[in-house]
Amino acid sequence: MTAFYDDPDAAIAKVQRDIADAQERARRAGEVKASIDRVRGRMRSSRGEVEAEVDATGRLTDLVLADAATALRPDDLAALIRETVDAAARDAGRRAVAVTDDAYGEGSAISGQLRAELDAREVSR
Repeated sequence: MTAFYDDPDAAIAKVQRDIADAQERARRAGEVKASIDRVRGRMRSSRGEVEAEVDATGRLTDLVLADAATALRPDDLAALIRETVDAAARDAGRRAVAVTDDAYGEGSAISGQLRAELDAREVSR
């Protein structure tokens, strides 16, 4: 058996394959990131007074208050908005994890890391 550097042509070919593999992983990671950037979670309160949309990071991207929302006490409306936004964030998180599961596999380190981040975000709420 020859050492890696005993055959310069084999060494160059291996380096070129490694570079091509890295470029493919980077391309795929870019596609996954773009897919996650498009993820939205949307939830509506049980009686429809509040509808919230958030992105995969949990940032509020849309909030719709129905006319019925004005009949609620301010404290109750604020609580309902928070609950609806939180539910939309959980929905967006599930969707983002599904994207990574699809791209890298359900047991992948990337999906596991995303799940852990979402769990930590949920605990801090």
